[in-house]
Amino acid sequence: MLDTVAERLIARVVGPMSLRFVFQPLIALLLGIRDGIMDAKAGEPPFIIDLIVERENRRAKLAGVLKSLSKTIIIATFFDMVAQYLIFDHVHVIPAIMVGVFLLSVPYSLARGLTNRIVTARRSN
Repeated sequence: MLDTVAERLIARVVGPMSLRFVFQPLIALLLGIRDGIMDAKAGEPPFIIDLIVERENRRAKLAGVLKSLSKTIIIATFFDMVAQYLIFDHVHVIPAIMVGVFLLSVPYSLARGLTNRIVTARRSN
């Protein structure tokens, strides 16, 4: 049985269903690019900056992100739970949710903000 946190993490990365660490962020990148283009067309500021600076719109922005990523987060959480079962013979739901959200939210946010900046810069030229 795997004892340390490092061993458990390594088992998740190299064990069964390890390709989810490639495909889930890739899907998040594509969704971020799509939403970044829509933000630029709507004249919205870059996502992360807007989320930090604009207090009034923060809840609406987060709700929009959850709406955009909800199905993907559910799928990512499910895949992590299946991988946990295959690797460890048991499932912890909270870590599965955390892994699913992290694998999606970071690349999504970065892609959305960068795409918005690139599209906006190209339009102004």
